[in-house]
Amino acid sequence: MHEKISINYYLQYLVVRFLALLVTVLPVEVSHRIACAFGTLTYWILRKRRRIALKNIASALGNSLPDKRKKEIALSAFQSAALSMMELFTVEKIKKEAAARFQLIGNEFLEEAFSREHGVVLVISHLGSWEYLSFLPYFTKRPWSVVVKDIKNPYLDKAIDSMRRVMTVNPIPKDSSVRAVLQELRAGHGVAILVDQWAGNEGLWVDFFDTKTSTTSIPARLSEKTGCALVSAYCLRKSPGHYEIHIEKPIVHHMDQSGWESTVTKDLNEVLERQILGHPEQWLWGHRRWKNKPDNLRQA
Repeated sequence: MHEKISINYYLQYLVVRFLALLVTVLPVEVSHRIACAFGTLTYWILRKRRRIALKNIASALGNSLPDKRKKEIALSAFQSAALSMMELFTVEKIKKEAAARFQLIGNEFLEEAFSREHGVVLVISHLGSWEYLSFLPYFTKRPWSVVVKDIKNPYLDKAIDSMRRVMTVNPIPKDSSVRAVLQELRAGHGVAILVDQWAGNEGLWVDFFDTKTSTTSIPARLSEKTGCALVSAYCLRKSPGHYEIHIEKPIVHHMDQSGWESTVTKDLNEVLERQILGHPEQWLWGHRRWKNKPDNLRQA
């Protein structure tokens, strides 16, 4: 059984490597169209994910939204997810032309955050080209790490890890991240953390789009422990192969207030809500973000 799984993983890896080779020899704009076509295909094939996406859109954006518009957003979200995978494969090509393909907006807010000399936690979500936030070391000339979740397929996990390193970002595995993250922050470096997914019994039960759900409070706890600044950022696709990285003002919070951890976590969710509402077609709606409350949920 184990051998069969290993063979399947390797076959998946070979397919992905073939696609990666294909998009690297094609113009970025052509690869963009291929990825959108693949996203459209997965939208129709993955019926369960499509239903989840449509349900999430209706819940978060309101049932008053016309069905046609909900379907447009869901389809675009599947295309956006496919583009995110394609963008990992084209990272070396994009890096060579980064100055012409990216616009960095709000870098002064990052400089303000780093000036406090306690490191920066970059609070991000699966919005737009989130993987390309890994180009921040190139633009800011500062060391950055990103907390990543291991992929079950070890061949793919290693390949994607290598692609991230091309962008000179340091991947930190989620399962062993605490000590490494603290070390980076205490050195005054930046660490990016995705905070928009279901956090299970390790999260706090706070509102996200007016519905309570388990949300990670790790950024709040890191800020309390190290004094690091909390800054949110996202990377939008403006046209095929061209992007805008948006950096927002450091999030102001007061650690002496009651329920501080929950308050900061809820505030971060509200920041993500605003970003997603501005660009709903580029968020990952197919994820089961809202589930039943776990019995053993941690308390702040």
